This record gives sequence, C-alpha cells and structure tokens, in this order.
Amino acid sequence: MPAASKLCEQAVQELFTQVHLRFTRQRYAIYHALASVHSHPTVDELFQMLAQANHDISLATVYNTLEALVKSGLVRKLSDGGTSARYDATVDDHLHVRDKNTGTVADVPADLGQRLLKTLPNEVLKQIEIELGFKINHVEIELVGEYASSKTHVA
Repeated sequence: MPAASKLCEQAVQELFTQVHLRFTRQRYAIYHALASVHSHPTVDELFQMLAQANHDISLATVYNTLEALVKSGLVRKLSDGGTSARYDATVDDHLHVRDKNTGTVADVPADLGQRLLKTLPNEVLKQIEIELGFKINHVEIELVGEYASSKTHVA
C-alpha cells in the first residue's frame, strides 16, 4: 500500500488496475480517505469523514466500495464478531490492539509487531496445516485489552 502522501489519483488508478478493480472518483475518494487515516474506521465513521470533506457519497456506496476493496485485497476488514467491522488500508502483516471497552483499533508499532511475528515457530504453523488440512497464507494477530486510564491514546 502506498504511503498516504503518494496517494495521488494516478497512483491509486494504477493500483486499482493491478487488482482489476474499476476506477471511479467515488472509489478513489473512499480509498484515499481510508488510506489517509490510522484510526481503522467503521463504515459509518468513514462515511462521516467523507461527508465532512464535502464528498457526496451515499452510505451504501461506502459499504459496497469497502467490500470491493476487501475482495480485491487492497483493504483488510477487521471484525471481532461483536462490534461494527473496521477497515484498514495497510494490508501487509502487522499487529493490532483493540480496546475491549470502545472497540477502537490501533496498529502495534511495526518493529514490535515484526519481532512478535518472527518468533512464531514455523514447525507449529506447519503442524497446524497438517492436522487441519489448511494452508496458512498469512497470520493476523490482534491483542485485546484496554488502555490504562492514565494513558492517553490515539486510535
């Protein structure tokens, strides 16, 4: 995923072409808005962000576009089964923390997340594949807890 500063219309159009996704101004606005924030917004939160930026896009269009972006592999859908799904335009392997009280999601600093991912024993992953007959393509880890009351956090 390109850095937010490199999300010019042409770069996103090329990205969409690579994954065989039709480029439209609305899809561009939605993808650009999502890739420009680190808050892992819900559909409703992203819709509000777009409305505040004077984009005339319906809630249904935001929802449908996010689903198309997820299907194409450009966006990751994060759901815990109990709250509204959140969306992330960073699709490489990385870790999240989820506040169990608010449902907010934040990225674990990349260096710490990679340290944890690198310690996963390959032999255990291989054994899981053998026992379940399941090919593991990537690992997603979400740490669930709550922020300490004295800690200020940015979602």
